[in-house]
Amino acid sequence: MNVPLPMREPEMSGLQLCPVCRGKMRRTAEVCPHCGAQKHFGATPKEALIGTGAGLGVGGGLVIAVRGDLLIGGVALAVGALLGFVLAQNRYGDRWLPKKKSD
Repeated sequence: MNVPLPMREPEMSGLQLCPVCRGKMRRTAEVCPHCGAQKHFGATPKEALIGTGAGLGVGGGLVIAVRGDLLIGGVALAVGALLGFVLAQNRYGDRWLPKKKSD
């Protein structure tokens, strides 16, 4: 009689550990099957708003420092906001964010 062998553990080359719960999952997964954490690319909306606001603040500060007129002020604010947004997006690569708890 042929006795079946126990199932082998999958190779780790196709698996990774979830950074949140340390559970095994596929490398291509974007949601952890154990804890529900999601892979997120770039800044969250809150982080993007903070970066844009900081850029606006820096642009406004520069306009005040150089005593610029309305045109220079508008350009400086627009460039500051754009740079703040771009830096916020580039600061955060791909990362795992835990699932939000529902109240």
